[in-house]
This record gives sequence, structure tokens and C-alpha cells, in this order.
Amino acid sequence: MAEQWFYVVNNANQGPVDRDALVRRARDGRIQRSTLVWKDGMQDWAEAQTFDFLYPKEVAPPPLPPPPKPSATAPQRDLRGMLGGVGAKISDVADLPTISDINVKQVLIGGLKEKTGEEDIEEEFIVGTRKTTPSLAEIKTGWPAPRVFWYVLAGCIASYVLLRIGLSTFRNVNFVPGIIVVGAFGVPLACVILFFELNTPRNVSIYQVFKMMLVGGALSLVLTLFLFQYIPGAGTGAIIPAMLTGVGEETGKALVLLLVVGSMRYPWQLNGILFGAAVGAGFAGFETAGYAYRSGEGLFDSIMLRGMLAPGMHVIWTAMIGAALWRVKGNKKFEISMLFHPVVVRRWAIAVVLHGLWDSSLLIPWFIHLPVLLIVGWYLIFAMLKQAYGGIAAVKEATALAPAA
Repeated sequence: MAEQWFYVVNNANQGPVDRDALVRRARDGRIQRSTLVWKDGMQDWAEAQTFDFLYPKEVAPPPLPPPPKPSATAPQRDLRGMLGGVGAKISDVADLPTISDINVKQVLIGGLKEKTGEEDIEEEFIVGTRKTTPSLAEIKTGWPAPRVFWYVLAGCIASYVLLRIGLSTFRNVNFVPGIIVVGAFGVPLACVILFFELNTPRNVSIYQVFKMMLVGGALSLVLTLFLFQYIPGAGTGAIIPAMLTGVGEETGKALVLLLVVGSMRYPWQLNGILFGAAVGAGFAGFETAGYAYRSGEGLFDSIMLRGMLAPGMHVIWTAMIGAALWRVKGNKKFEISMLFHPVVVRRWAIAVVLHGLWDSSLLIPWFIHLPVLLIVGWYLIFAMLKQAYGGIAAVKEATALAPAA
């Protein structure tokens, strides 16, 4: 019979789980070094760090190899250096750290290397309540390895394909509303789940996320249309109307974040990124559904195009504003003056510019200019995530060094 292990989280026994599941929980941070674990045959509970298979003993790193000799790959290094310089300039303008030391590929797909069972996926969402929010000492400060968002994305794509098959096979128009809903919300929802997994404080429940996505998304649309009554000339194509559209829509979505920014339950910048992404995803889903409904024979093309481009649009633009609001607010009481803090104004302006450039008709083809904006947007998001994780680490360190009362 396989070993059956138990562990303690928030003073409650968890388990039993087998040895492999215990290792997975240690790797993704759910079991810390100080977490108590036990199995049948042990006289007493012991800290996880005492077991080599959970936390191997640290060994001295091997000596660094000699520098590589010049080779034919020098142009590639020059290209990486040039891109690094562009990234550094973007970080300088946005007042953010660079991301040259972040393994973006590992963050996005590293979690797929481990087998994920349904129980693991379900447990990923059991967070954010009074009983399931970890203490400050238990918060993981490094980069997590999100993986559930890939499963959500695959499920949405599978649902969309099945509905398309049903429509083409049975010629039943009742499939069309489902196609619009799944096609409009699938990719934005997967992006929100990614930010949910990146929220290492684990203090936001999936209920709060969906509430902000649905209610917040609908409210942001209403607020945006209200604002457009006072912003004449908004539109797409020319640069000025496109920028005015960015002003209206990013302001409308930012105002919705006022519903939660005052809560002392959510003091972390990562929380603002998550809430901003949720509102942006709701806005994007409802907007895409509206465009699809009005597109007639172009229904499927509209859904496919906006689905592929969704990761570079409203989700990350509003996440940027959320990051700024929560960075300024922190664990203090929210004040209206914080909306005019230079950090908030700068991030809002960046979101507006990215939005305006997205909606404008530039001289370069759309299949070049939109992917470039998508890459720039995600560069900024990763820089904000890095800043947010650094903030958590700083608070933990300061708390650990503080004298006991």
C-alpha cells in the first residue's frame, strides 16, 4: 500500500495524500518548509524541511564554466541585446523593473511538466476565505508555476468546437448563442485564471473574481457609455478618436475597481492586478459578444480574431491600472486623492496609449502592429508582477526582523 501522508494548513489536518502528491504541494508552495507532516509509523509530526524528498539539502553550486568563445551565433546575441535595450527603455518610461532575469517561458508553461489531476485543479480554487487564506509567513514569494489556466483554455476551446460541430451537423440555430458566449469569454476567462494562479497571497476567492468579471464587466460597459456622452469624437481609425476611446473605456473600467480597492482584505498589488484583469475580461467578453451578434455572416471570423487577440487587450490594460491603484493604496485606508497619485496617472496613461494605438489605423499592417502591442503589454505586466512579488518579499523580511511584542 502506498504511503499516506497528512499535513497541517491553518491549524487543520489535510490529507491523506500519497508521496507524489505531497511533493507536488511542496513544489508549488502549498507545503512550506515549516509545515508539519506525518505518516503512519512516525512517533510525532515533523517539519517538511526534515525530509530530503520534499526539501533536498542545499549543496554548493558547481563552479562557473569559462566564458564561451565567439561563434556564429553573435548576431543572435546582438538581437537579444537590442531587445533587452528596448525592454530597458520601456521599463524606464513606465518606472518599472526590467524582466531580463525572468524565465517567462517557465512561468507560462513550466507547470505543464507535472501531471495535474482533477483534485489538484479543484484545490487550486479553494482559497480566499477566512479559513483558506494563508498567513503572511506561508505566502510564497517566488514565481509560481501556473497550469490550471491551460486546462480552462482547453475546456473552452473544446466546448466551442463541439458547439460548432453541433451547428454544422444539425443546422440548429440554438447553438449560436452558446457559440457567441463561449467564443467571447473563453480566452479572457483563461487569462483571468492565469492571474488567479499568479496571486500568491491566495487571499481572493474565485467567487470574488467571477463577481468582478460579470458584474464589474457589465458595470464598466455602462459607465463607459455614460462617459462617452462627455467625450465627443471617440472612435477608431484616426489616432485622436482612438485615444479618446482609450480614455473613456479605461476610465470606465478603472472606476469599477473602486468597488473593492477600499477593502482591507486585499492589500497586495497582485490583488489589484487580478481584480483589474477580471473587470477587463468581463468588459472584453461582453464587447466581443456584442460585435459577434452584429457581425452577421462574419460571426465566426469576428470571434476567432478577437479570441486570438484577447490576451493583449482589455484584460491586461485594466490589470495595469489595478496594479497601480493597489500599489499606492497598500494596507492603508483608501482615499480619493490616491486616484491622482503619479503612479496611478502614469499607469492609466500607459493603458490609454496602448488602447488608443490598438484601435488606430497605423501605416504598418495590423498583423504586425497588434502583436507588437501585445508583446509590449505583457512585458509591462511581467514587470509589474516582478515588482509585486518583490513587495511581498520585502514585507515578509521586515516582519521577520521586527522585534517581538
